[in-house]
Amino acid sequence: MILRSLASLGIGAAVVDTQLEDKPIYAGDLLKGEVCIQGGEIEQLIDDIYFYLMVEITKNDKKKPYMLKKIHLSEGFTIQRRMTKKIPFEVRIPLETPMSTGSYRVFVKTGLDIKKAIDPQDVDDIDVVPPALIQKLLKEVENGGFILYKISNQYDQSVKPHPFFQMFQFKPTGKNHGLVDELGVIFSLSDREMHMDIEIVRAGSVLHTDFYWSFEDIGQPLLMNREQRYEDPILKLQEILNTNQFKR
Repeated sequence: MILRSLASLGIGAAVVDTQLEDKPIYAGDLLKGEVCIQGGEIEQLIDDIYFYLMVEITKNDKKKPYMLKKIHLSEGFTIQRRMTKKIPFEVRIPLETPMSTGSYRVFVKTGLDIKKAIDPQDVDDIDVVPPALIQKLLKEVENGGFILYKISNQYDQSVKPHPFFQMFQFKPTGKNHGLVDELGVIFSLSDREMHMDIEIVRAGSVLHTDFYWSFEDIGQPLLMNREQRYEDPILKLQEILNTNQFKR
């Protein structure tokens, strides 16, 4: 009875440890690993194992965790005293998962649901890198005379499917130095389409250029500021970045 009372407080109870494959993962790929449950000093009924994919965002000038996805990993079972149980898993990371940075973490939280007891939990950071297309577009911005200096996740309830966006902020170098104060890029990527918003800040004014194109129909035109253009999005971005439109 004393051991059970202590276990309900987390003393001598089962513990959970999630072990992830130690490598960067692309948004949209599979996250692989295993959940290791180590039994405590008494047997306990595990009602559920939950797995949350979490990201950090800024809301009202404060950094807060946001649940991007909840995954059910296992049905209920009994963990015996000092028993070890390992549950391998493969979880698809959503394509809209933001890039992880030193300032904005992406992490998984694993927990055991045990009735009338403190639920054991484990938190593990994951290294998420953008899909190849976003990396290519960011490289084009750098090649156009800009250097990336800040990445932030900002709350915005109007954004779907999750109420935040990740902004990549650049400072001008070389030919654009003194002509542009800052350039920001926001991506919204799904398996069917790409939406890219470019924000150019100059002398207190802001110029927006909006790109949208579909992957499903190769013949569908690029929409740029809602105007149809039968042009390659990458080439059009290069043209914008390499013309003299930044000059006052």
